[in-house]
Amino acid sequence: MKTLNLTVDGMRCGGCSARLQRVLEALPQVESCKADHVTKAVELVLNADLPLEAIVKAVEGAGFKVV
Repeated sequence: MKTLNLTVDGMRCGGCSARLQRVLEALPQVESCKADHVTKAVELVLNADLPLEAIVKAVEGAGFKVV
């Protein structure tokens, strides 16, 4: 398992955090995800390698931005 921490801009409420978590947990390599709109922190636990570009694409597809 590998843990990856990101800062994501654009989360404004708990609903935003929950939506981003669902999007990222849908990726097959993601074991779990915690997103916090207050701190803009996202913690991913990966069970396999996942290119950062794929994560950024999923985040941006959900309407947010990795900073």
